[in-house]
Amino acid sequence: MIFKTLTLGVFFFTVFASGCSTISGSGTSQALSVQTLASDGGEVDGALCDMTNDEGTWFVVTPGSTVIHRSNKDLQVVCKKAGVDVGSANVVSRTKGNMYGNILFGGGIGAVIDHNNGSAYEYPALIKVFMGRSNQKIEEKTDVSAK
Repeated sequence: MIFKTLTLGVFFFTVFASGCSTISGSGTSQALSVQTLASDGGEVDGALCDMTNDEGTWFVVTPGSTVIHRSNKDLQVVCKKAGVDVGSANVVSRTKGNMYGNILFGGGIGAVIDHNNGSAYEYPALIKVFMGRSNQKIEEKTDVSAK
């Protein structure tokens, strides 16, 4: 009887915890790559970009990559290079799919945990900032619309 109860308990814990980003391993950090472009689409190398959200500020020289802390807040990116107009972008934070699994299977407990530590959210893996343009809105996972 105890074995059945223990087995059933482990099974339900596994089912309920499977949606939780913290437990499933996607974590609170995310690697991002940043590329800076001229208005004609040509690459601008060597720009220094500051990336800021409510969890901190990170720096990268383009083209380059860094690891940032996930958040439900958007990521503000400002890129500067001598002799080139500043480029800035607002990178939208999106809810990851496993957040919905938390709500459905975990009764919301995992969703609250993942929301609070930021692991329920993600930014596009590649951020393209056009120099000379301000407040570009970057929403898509695979590319950027230069609005």
